Amino acid sequence: MSLLVTLGRSAALALLLATLPAVADVTPSDAQRKVAVEVAESLRFGHYADVTLDDAWSQRAQARYLDILDGQRAFLLERDVAAFGDLETGIDEALLEGDLARPFALYQRYHERAESRYEWLLERLDAGVDFSFDSDMRLELERDDAPWAEQESTLDELWTKRLKNAALTLTISEQQPAEIETNLRQRYEGQLSRLRQTNAEDVFGLFMAAVTGSIDPHSEYLSPRQGESFDIQMRLSLEGIGALLQADGEYVKVSSLVAGGPAERDGALQPADRIVGVGQEDEEIVNVVGMRLDDVVDMIRGPKGSEVRLEVVPAQAVDMTRTTVVDITRDTVDLEDQAAKSEVVEITRDDGIHRLGVIEIPTFYVDFDAWQAGEEDYRSTTRDVAKEVERLKGEGVEGIVLDLRNNGGGALQEANSLIGLFIDR
Repeated sequence: MSLLVTLGRSAALALLLATLPAVADVTPSDAQRKVAVEVAESLRFGHYADVTLDDAWSQRAQARYLDILDGQRAFLLERDVAAFGDLETGIDEALLEGDLARPFALYQRYHERAESRYEWLLERLDAGVDFSFDSDMRLELERDDAPWAEQESTLDELWTKRLKNAALTLTISEQQPAEIETNLRQRYEGQLSRLRQTNAEDVFGLFMAAVTGSIDPHSEYLSPRQGESFDIQMRLSLEGIGALLQADGEYVKVSSLVAGGPAERDGALQPADRIVGVGQEDEEIVNVVGMRLDDVVDMIRGPKGSEVRLEVVPAQAVDMTRTTVVDITRDTVDLEDQAAKSEVVEITRDDGIHRLGVIEIPTFYVDFDAWQAGEEDYRSTTRDVAKEVERLKGEGVEGIVLDLRNNGGGALQEANSLIGLFIDR
């Protein structure tokens, strides 16, 4: 069993932070340079808007990039921003030529400032938190339009107030001083740990978010990993074990199981269990304590019929060394909770009881791969809703209501074709 599993929570995280690289390696890859050029061409010639990548656009893109990195003006100094003033007129050339050195260098500067700040906060916690709240100190909560600080001492004062405010908030929730210090330490250690796990793909995604977001609120760059997640949402299925995971400190915790999925059928994995190791087939189990959640998810997903081995700390376990190994065979998992579904609602009025059908549509989905391959039985929102309409008509409803309140969007073609079920043009 690995050392991180047998250590206590605080000691394990301290060891993890010590072993992580102090500064992320954020060198752009050749593939990312190529993608940058392709994105530039797509914006110029494939966007609905008339996009011109010039100095005026560069100014907007640079401002958005800074907002994404440090929107609250809490890490970077005025001289840091000034040092990258060339990007205000140079992001267009950087994108068109695939030269990402300067945008990546700006992230590097932010990374160094943020890492130094979290270490500063942990040092303040080591010195002890002042739990007296009788001063007239004031904290500006929204700093989107605040000027960049000229001196580091200005940010020291800001973060001193933020630390004090965090302690006050926990005090109001009736936590004791020792508990407050522990919670704050875990908070900043977690933020520092996640910062140090930043990779080049993350940085490229941040920069591309600034590039596309500067055009309009609806243009977005999806990384390969985000693109895969989008495809899963569109086809409402994936190949894996059918467990929804979440980060819990340095651990990965099972938040819920997908009904009818492999994990639920197996019965060995339960909600609130913590996954501390992942192995493929007969390979050695790899410790995943402190690992990024998305990396752990990638390790657990896999082709239908293959086996994954999970080292698990049961939810009720107090001793973190009491682990068990669970073997689960991956299968196709249907995400039915995101599919269109209907019910009949009875409403009482003066003239009697009226039966109405309500169809809830959480998202506009379509299996793009199956559709493009010409398959006849591909799944889509329109097809599923059409079945629900026929079912409700068979139950004699007087009318149908479409519930789109929690619908976050999806495939535009499905939004269009769905309306065709109810109007003729």
